[in-house]
Parts: sequence; C-alpha cells; structure tokens
Amino acid sequence: MVRAEPRSAAALALVAAAVIATTFSAAMMGALPAGAAARQPMRLQPRCAVPTRLSKGQIVVPVVVDFGGSAAKLLVTCVVTRAGTTGAELLQAQARLVGYPIPRYAESGLLCGIDGYPTSGCGTESGGHYSYWAYWHGGARWLYANDGPGEWTVSKGDVEGWRFEPDGSASPADPPPRAPSSAAALETASQAGVTSSAGVEASSRDASGPVRQSGDSNSAARKALFASCVALILLLAAAALVRARRANGHIT
Repeated sequence: MVRAEPRSAAALALVAAAVIATTFSAAMMGALPAGAAARQPMRLQPRCAVPTRLSKGQIVVPVVVDFGGSAAKLLVTCVVTRAGTTGAELLQAQARLVGYPIPRYAESGLLCGIDGYPTSGCGTESGGHYSYWAYWHGGARWLYANDGPGEWTVSKGDVEGWRFEPDGSASPADPPPRAPSSAAALETASQAGVTSSAGVEASSRDASGPVRQSGDSNSAARKALFASCVALILLLAAAALVRARRANGHIT
C-alpha cells in the first residue's frame, strides 16, 4: 500500500484551513447586526413587518425616522400599541425595538435627539435657521406638526414621521421624511403570533445617524470569536506540517 505523501497532506491541511477561515469570515459578516449591514447603498423602500393577529384594542403605528439629507439613514419601525398613545411614548417604544438610546429632551421639553442622534445640542440657531428634529404626521400626505409629541395621540392608520434638519426653517417649508406617508405603503405582514416587530433600516455608505449601542459589544464578541477560531485552525495546520516533516523518510 502506498501512503499519501506527508508534505502533500500538510499542504492540503493548510488549504483546508484557508477555505474554512474564508467561509467562517463570510458567515460572520452575514451575522453582523442590522446597523452594520445597513451601511450598504439603499436599494429598496424601507418597510416594517406587522403581526397578522393583534390583541383586542391593539393597533400598529409605523414610525419613520429620517436622519436628514440624501445620504442619511432612514428607519421605519412598526410599533404595536393602543389608540391614545402619545407620540412621545411611541418614540420610546421605537428606541427599545431598534436598540438605540431613548429620546433626549431639553429641560424646556424640546426634543433634542432621537435614537442617540445628534449626541449633543438642541435646536441650535444659526443665521435664522435651526438644527432640529421636524415632526410630521402621515396619512394621505405628510403634514407638518405644530404640536409636540407629548401632546399628540395616535389612532388606527396613523403614521408618525421625524426628519432631522441640520439647517431648517422650523416651518412646513422644511422637507418631509423620505418615505411614504401612508401606513399601507409602509407595512408588510409578518408571521402570525408576532406581537411586535422592529423596522427596517436603510442607509447610504456615508450615512449620518446613530451608532447602535447594543450592537457594539456583540460585534466585538464576534470579532474575538473569529480571531480565536482562525488561530486554532492555523495551529492545527502547523501541527500537521510538523508531523509531516517528522514522518518524511518513512514512506512505504
């Protein structure tokens, strides 16, 4: 019987290690949190999933969060709630669903930040313009809200919209969110029995917007696991090469 050449076996082990490492790397990239995957160019209209069955009294309200400009992130989140919920409460629920920080307010009650963006400042004025979050109500079309989120309550079929204006006029002349204004255009059915669903995030490659806090530690853990697995694979391949060299000369 002729045994396989040890050096050839070692080379094969090295090739297999490289293939495994590449495959594992691709799998890890596919397992990245939504915030990382969302850094790809926007191709599809963002929509959010809603349950096919709701409990008595429950409604679904899409919450659109547009971080402003053509190169900014856009979030659409379907929030399961009840009629009479305030816009402020919906923003709290949206932040929990997508894993971003809760809304930030000034002492005066002015809304300063949504989903952790921006990290500082609140309605800063410059040359008669303002850096602020414009509030919109959806429906047949977007309507600029003159009331605050704590004063507005939602009903079935409503859509809540927010768009960050870095240089806005604080008036209806500011552009509305870059998403449809109607619930029917934003919602898509999900599996039966699901009671709540986080929305879809789309962005451009150089998007401005929040950093997903909950994803940071998960990403670090994945990277550490990936490094450990690659090191183990390379160690096994090196051991196979050493054994092959020691076995050289004992071929039959």
